[in-house]
Amino acid sequence: MKKETKQESVERLRSLIDIGVALSSEKELNNLLKILLDKSIEVTHAEGASIYLYQEKATHSYENVISLQKKPQLVFLRTTNRRVGQQEHNGVLPVDNNSIAGFVAKNRKILRINNCYDIPQNKPYNFNDKYDLRTGYKTKSMLTVPMITADGKIRGVLQLINKLSDKGLEKVSKEGDFSTKNVISFSNEDEELMQVFASYAAIALENSQLTESIENLFESFVRASVKAIEARDPTTSGHSDRVAMMTVELALATHKVTDGPYKNLLFSEEQLKEIRYASLLHDFGKIGVTEPVLLKKKKLHDRELESILLRFDAIVNEKETRIWRNLCEQLVEKSRLPGTPFNADLALKEAIQQIETIKSRVRVMRGQVITANEPQVMSADFDIHELIEKIEHANQYFGNKVLTQKELRSLSIPRGSLNAEERQEIESHVSHTYEFLKQIAWTDNLSHVTEIAHCHHEKLDGTGYPRGIEGEKIPIQARMMTIADIYDALTAFDRPYKKSLSPARALEILVKDARAQKIDGYLLKIFIEAGIFHHATLGTHKRQVG
Repeated sequence: MKKETKQESVERLRSLIDIGVALSSEKELNNLLKILLDKSIEVTHAEGASIYLYQEKATHSYENVISLQKKPQLVFLRTTNRRVGQQEHNGVLPVDNNSIAGFVAKNRKILRINNCYDIPQNKPYNFNDKYDLRTGYKTKSMLTVPMITADGKIRGVLQLINKLSDKGLEKVSKEGDFSTKNVISFSNEDEELMQVFASYAAIALENSQLTESIENLFESFVRASVKAIEARDPTTSGHSDRVAMMTVELALATHKVTDGPYKNLLFSEEQLKEIRYASLLHDFGKIGVTEPVLLKKKKLHDRELESILLRFDAIVNEKETRIWRNLCEQLVEKSRLPGTPFNADLALKEAIQQIETIKSRVRVMRGQVITANEPQVMSADFDIHELIEKIEHANQYFGNKVLTQKELRSLSIPRGSLNAEERQEIESHVSHTYEFLKQIAWTDNLSHVTEIAHCHHEKLDGTGYPRGIEGEKIPIQARMMTIADIYDALTAFDRPYKKSLSPARALEILVKDARAQKIDGYLLKIFIEAGIFHHATLGTHKRQVG
């Protein structure tokens, strides 16, 4: 075997530096695995390579048998070769001496094999030739390296297959020749180089796995927060997920826009993640809203309506009792004055008619109160002002004994179910959300989550809340969320305080808001043309029938 030249040593050193830079700049695991495989065959002239990640506790099955014992294992994730490129896998190996990769992981030593079909009988490990038999491939030389961190933790195993001679490399690149006649053994220099390479890889994998663990932890925290919101208000279950889905899809849809103010808008993966988290957490502040307000279904609380209905019954009983008493008094008076003309049948008929008139008026007023108690989404539902006038007139007829002024004010609410004080409390959820989110030590890539969530009820014309900011001062991410939030609130079937609107009617309201300069008309156009609302409607329907 020829000795490595000074030039080759310099090139290898330069390769190591390049590898270190590439690995240190990548945090996403799949991309990291690709880099490890590509760089390893590049610097060693290997024909192919495989990578295994070490797991302390078994979570996969091996050879169709699920292990009940929590033993370490190697997860076979990815391979590469110069003919077909990289391929993903999903297999496992136990960490023991039976396989080559398992032996290296268990003993934490580099293993170099010149010929996999000529392994001495006294060696504890064996070469698995199933792949060769199945594909006609011929594995010959192999270099298997444990990836160990500075503190001695093993992160995985990197396995290189069939080192190619210079002639072999040329034939592979030009002719696709993969015969073993151009396969040579891995050298001492390869072993030394891969030992350093593997230590780089171990650190990079550890950082990637640590980053992934932190992200998974935060994802779990966000999920737990959403569940906490939905536990307070089960009727809005799924709302945060649907708003997040629609907002992210709207952000992605802007990438395809070729004209208008957003034709050059492009969100990075990190920014999309930021939008998603802000959308998932936008209603967290509802934790701080009292349940009677949060769960209020109608304009009147249940106990208030029950009290009014009891008053109706009391009025009927009172009026009926008074009429019968009057009739009885007339009969007594007649018995004292026998000469006085008195038609008992007529008096009885008039009494019954009076009672029926009272019951009829009570039924009408009762129906009017029940109708007025229904929250309105659009004024076309019914004319609340006309209805309240009728209720007030009937209330006066009954001596103002049916409804108090407070109850009349509640029934007069023109839109929704909340009075002014309750509306103020429910709107405070945005400030509660802000106070909660600003306590979190967000990383730089998620630094705008708090502000995006804080602005999702702001309007372009300054009529929104909590700060009344307007126009470009509202982040575009929040303007996107506003559209998704309103649409889902209008079409959700499970809101007890309102009827579910059809997609067409919900879009009609959004278009009206856009014309009034309350929401972003350009974003709404994208929302409609991209059909994003269809996904939300489908998700809502699935929840309804499922």
